[in-house]
Amino acid sequence: MDENKEQKEFWNDLKGELWVELQTRIDPMLSVFDQKLFEVLEAQSGERALEIGCGTGTTTLKMSECLGPSGSIHAVDFSRPMICRAQERASEASVDHADFVEADAQEYDYPSGEFDLAYSRFGVMFFQDPVKAFSKIRNAMKPGGRLGYICWADKSKNPWISEPAQVAKEFLELPKPPGEDEPGMFSMCREERIFEILEKAGWSEIKVEWFKSTNMIGKNAEDAADFISRMGPMSEPFSEADEGQKQKTLEALRTFLKDRETPNGVQMGFGNWVVTAKRL
Repeated sequence: MDENKEQKEFWNDLKGELWVELQTRIDPMLSVFDQKLFEVLEAQSGERALEIGCGTGTTTLKMSECLGPSGSIHAVDFSRPMICRAQERASEASVDHADFVEADAQEYDYPSGEFDLAYSRFGVMFFQDPVKAFSKIRNAMKPGGRLGYICWADKSKNPWISEPAQVAKEFLELPKPPGEDEPGMFSMCREERIFEILEKAGWSEIKVEWFKSTNMIGKNAEDAADFISRMGPMSEPFSEADEGQKQKTLEALRTFLKDRETPNGVQMGFGNWVVTAKRL
């Protein structure tokens, strides 16, 4: 039985293709989180890194610069559209010390005791069995190996996604969000759950740091409305709506986002947890 079948199908269908399409929009929006994650990781030249949920390869390429040609990256993702794009980008950038594996990070047989660090930007919230996944990742670390990842805090701490969703629900039937302990964007939104999972998985020196930022989601209200309608909880119902519903939704979003326009585009709040741990 495939424990994580639903998530695999989700990220190998339109969602994975959409992230590939929107990669150049998403990367600038999330770059502040890359910077924060890499600060806490303190990756050193020559180290061997394991990336969980490499997506379209942005963080893989950034890590390759930190590790240098004497280091290496083993990048895992179960979304074929996204990992194919990551491979293309690595080839285009002449990065030859990163290898990519299309696999479920929860089920993958990692080499034992091979890596100095494991890291992920928003790639660890989709495990059906997170204790199993983090146990396997821990076993792949050398003694003293480090874990660092960033995940979403509660949606109430993420106005960029919760507030537009409130606007859109007048016109769209938004999907019921998964339970807090089920795979999904906010599955690790509770600090206590992060500790519980990592402790059960055998990690030590666990630290969870609150990190918030205000980021640009579009150059103006129209641009931001177009982006938001294709991301997050409204993306699927929006894509399935008739033209009348789409136009009403976009009009309402533009009106809402107009008040958030600044000289630096439409700015909204983001809230996350930055998590570190060690294998002793």
